[in-house]
Amino acid sequence: MPLAFAACGGAGYVRVMSVNPPDASVYINGVRVGQGSGRPYTFDFSTTERIYVQATHPDYQPEIEWFTKESIQQMIDANLDVKITLRPR
Repeated sequence: MPLAFAACGGAGYVRVMSVNPPDASVYINGVRVGQGSGRPYTFDFSTTERIYVQATHPDYQPEIEWFTKESIQQMIDANLDVKITLRPR
């Protein structure tokens, strides 16, 4: 079972993100945060009300998903991870 938890404090939340394909690049609000799947990422709402996550791979169509503090909190309450699946070009 993957690790999933909320960070301390009211603005930051940590969720495990699964990306398919696992070698896709992951961006949060336009900043590259890494590559891969099943890694924890911090969603920091201290300066924004919405956060977007983009996953890209040369062989797949890019995917963007938007999150609010409320949607991330619902995921935490339901013990759900962030999952993004790219579609082939």
